Amino acid sequence: MKKNTLKKAISAVAVSALALTASSVSAFAAITDRGMEYSLDPKDGSAATNKPVITATKKVFDTAEEAAGQVVTISIDVSGVADASFCTTGFHVYWDDRLEVQEFRKAYAKTGDAIGSLSPAQEKNGANGVMLTTMGTGDDGYPGTMWTIDLKVPADAKAGDVYPIDIAYQWDPSKGDLFTDNKDTAQGKLMQAYAFTQGTNSSSNPSTDEYLVKAGATFADGYIAIKAGAPETTTTTTTTTTTTTTTTTTTTTTTSTSSSTTTTTGSTTSANAESTTGAAQSTGAQTTTAKSNSSDNKKTDSPKTGVTGVGVAVAGLAVAVGTAFALKKKED
Repeated sequence: MKKNTLKKAISAVAVSALALTASSVSAFAAITDRGMEYSLDPKDGSAATNKPVITATKKVFDTAEEAAGQVVTISIDVSGVADASFCTTGFHVYWDDRLEVQEFRKAYAKTGDAIGSLSPAQEKNGANGVMLTTMGTGDDGYPGTMWTIDLKVPADAKAGDVYPIDIAYQWDPSKGDLFTDNKDTAQGKLMQAYAFTQGTNSSSNPSTDEYLVKAGATFADGYIAIKAGAPETTTTTTTTTTTTTTTTTTTTTTTSTSSSTTTTTGSTTSANAESTTGAAQSTGAQTTTAKSNSSDNKKTDSPKTGVTGVGVAVAGLAVAVGTAFALKKKED
């Protein structure tokens, strides 16, 4: 029993939390489409003599600072009709609930010149909506401004914000929105069909305005908007390092110099004396006294200096010095 009671309590808390969340979301939600499909006969008002187009103001601010806290007068205008062409009207207006409506003598809207001598009436429809109506004894409606509504932009407005305003058609069996003449003639019915199918925006006649498209409210008819800020520009600096490799080739040249010793005895000159011992001198060649296949073939007269030709030069120098020494001794 205790477990069941605990489960019920948890379920109740969960439901309450869900309801609270839903209420919070709806309280701060953007405007939704509350319009209905026009289904009265005739549905097509293309043959109407008067073709009312009902629009709302489209106000765009350059910056959020300029818009924040400003009161904007929204006009509900009608065009496409002749003078003295309509009488009985009624339609709903909704605005983004971030906007604050400014009441005028305890009313949301003020009448415009288009209503003329018709009797106006209005009924609040929640915190962000109103139903506007006219009636009379004759067709005293004119093209121009029917109504104006003052709406205040929030203080925390941001660049890119869009606050839609919707003129919506609604109907139920007991009452419905109207836009007809005093007698509700055939032409009056066609005028009404045109007004709510082609003369206002709806889900079946969506707007192509860029601000309404951006806001996802193509069913709406007007707006207060703030231009989007300039996109941030990021500058990226790329440093390229170029490495140049220089290869230096050093060439070592070894020059063998043969010493020349000149000994003068009287008129006799001995130049470039060669060894008298019979040792053969050959540039770049080795002298051998062994047979060609002998193991002593590896021995040469050049010392192991690691540089080809140096051994021959040293040997030649030694022979020359030896010869000079022998001649000097003989002279003595």
